Amino acid sequence: MATSNRNERVRFRYGICLNDKDCSKCKAKEVQQITARKEFVCEECGKPLRECPPPRSFWDKYGKLIIAAAVVVIAVIAVVCVMFIPGGKDEPQIEADTTQVDSVKVDTTKVDTVKTEPVKEPVTEQEQAKEPATEQEVVTPKPVANPKYGTVNLGYGTYTGDLKNGKPHGHGTITYTRSTKIVNSKDFVASPGDTFEGDFRDGRISGGIGYWTHDGNQTAVKP
Repeated sequence: MATSNRNERVRFRYGICLNDKDCSKCKAKEVQQITARKEFVCEECGKPLRECPPPRSFWDKYGKLIIAAAVVVIAVIAVVCVMFIPGGKDEPQIEADTTQVDSVKVDTTKVDTVKTEPVKEPVTEQEQAKEPATEQEVVTPKPVANPKYGTVNLGYGTYTGDLKNGKPHGHGTITYTRSTKIVNSKDFVASPGDTFEGDFRDGRISGGIGYWTHDGNQTAVKP
């Protein structure tokens, strides 16, 4: 899903018009899709657009809710089936007829001899020393020194994504645990629970546009 969204951003740019006096698209807060090669201006009034994330699809908004509802319905159906479907009929028990009992004649004339196994002599300490050891040595795998992907505690948040020498390097996401300024060049301050998805280099935010998510709203941030 993340790869398709990035490909969508390469082919198109999304923006909102700020001309609230003369533009109906601005008043309706319509997100306009502009081809990457065209000028990034409003289709109605021609004013520059403010870049924003692409609009969310129906499945992005309600997909988790639909899946949860389906799981609940399946669970209810399973409980109803277990409670109300009758089980198989008990098989009738067969009563034993104890009126006629045949007497068993025991022939005591023949008695089988009991075979006894020879007693093994205890093994001396010298013989035990000559026997080879059978216990195998347990080899524990060594941990990977420099993983290329994983989770790192940054102090002000937790990073999950591509790594190099134990630092964020590549594409990844930070989940903030305290109020932190995202980039020094702009006044974007993330609160605990906010996330930032973008590109990193040598442990710092780098590259193109990243996306800061706060209270369900995304804001494009460029270092």
